Amino acid sequence: MITQEEAEGLRSELFGLLAEDAYNAQRLLEQLDRLWRERGASPHAALLMLLTRLAFDEADARRHWAGIVERQQDLRKALGRDPGIRVALLDYFVHGNHQLVQPRLIDLEMTDTSEIDAARDAKTGLVADRAFRTALQQELRRARRYGDRASLVLFDLDGFAAVNARVGGIVGDRLLREAALLLSNRIRDVDIAARPGEDELAVLLPETDRNGALLVGERFRREVESFFSRREAAGESVGLTVSGGIATFPEDATTPDALLVSAAQALYQAKALGKNVVHTFLAERRRFLRFELEPGRFEVEVLGSQGTTSGRPLVGSGSGILFLAPDAIDVGARIEIRLAAGGAGARSVRLRGNVVRVEALPAAIPVDGAALPDRFEIGLDLDGPGGEGMPDVLEFLERTRRGPEHA
Repeated sequence: MITQEEAEGLRSELFGLLAEDAYNAQRLLEQLDRLWRERGASPHAALLMLLTRLAFDEADARRHWAGIVERQQDLRKALGRDPGIRVALLDYFVHGNHQLVQPRLIDLEMTDTSEIDAARDAKTGLVADRAFRTALQQELRRARRYGDRASLVLFDLDGFAAVNARVGGIVGDRLLREAALLLSNRIRDVDIAARPGEDELAVLLPETDRNGALLVGERFRREVESFFSRREAAGESVGLTVSGGIATFPEDATTPDALLVSAAQALYQAKALGKNVVHTFLAERRRFLRFELEPGRFEVEVLGSQGTTSGRPLVGSGSGILFLAPDAIDVGARIEIRLAAGGAGARSVRLRGNVVRVEALPAAIPVDGAALPDRFEIGLDLDGPGGEGMPDVLEFLERTRRGPEHA
């Protein structure tokens, strides 16, 4: 049977694991198993002792953790969202085996109201900057351990100081809260939204690559633009917009501070592009973002004076895409591209823009001695400020990724 003293000896390490995997019970149990194998301790029983003050031997604790995982899955189905491990644990012991009659969840250090309030920004209700940086550090540690990606998006409300001066501080605070609420409504339960600065917002996206972060950022940008174009204050439209910068671990940075710097640089670029833009951090010279498209499910037609050809889109960014084509196209030519998924009733996306680069690719290795056609890499800058067609491309890619029924 585990003792309080034995459990306290593992407190720091166990709470660190719980913080990293607050929603992924399976991964948490894998780490507890690792501790058990490497240290010969009783980590399953120790964590239950720290969280519930209930004492078990290691075998019983393992059995209870299996029940907690099952309860978490049931709650996820019933609620339509993941309640997290601690809520599932509480429900299991209160309504499952009834061992917690007067529950005190779970540890004063983790549930003290004053600490929770201190971690929240008073104006917006989002996570405050210090707590956000701690969460970022924990998430990168978790992502590094499991080989996952994580993305950070920094937002800045365009011209908010001028709007605040025009409408007054009280109304300005209300507008800031409304923007924060729009962001909160656009993210998952596992994502963390924060207010790191006066007119800045941020969101941490676990297990999310650059394209997924760009989709989240674009959705928020469009919703802010739409909402505040209809919102009136001081007798006129607020007209507030937002710019965003995206950085992804580990491609853009491998430490929390470096990831923040990369996201800030991308935000500065978005501002320089004219604001109301979401820009991705790219250290390389190309301004393109890679899409891994499933072969055979997409086709691209290039329409212009040179006739029609076809290719496969490779990459995209906030203002351009890159695709392969069997024929070269002159730099400066205006072309239109259609992305179409197969199947009846499939919706397509049409894009227009100017060719900004053409590069002949090295010949591929022939198959069975057959000659392979030439291939050219075509770079296209999209029409419109900041590449207005890219949100459509991102939405299209998400629909096709989910399956033909969504296309």
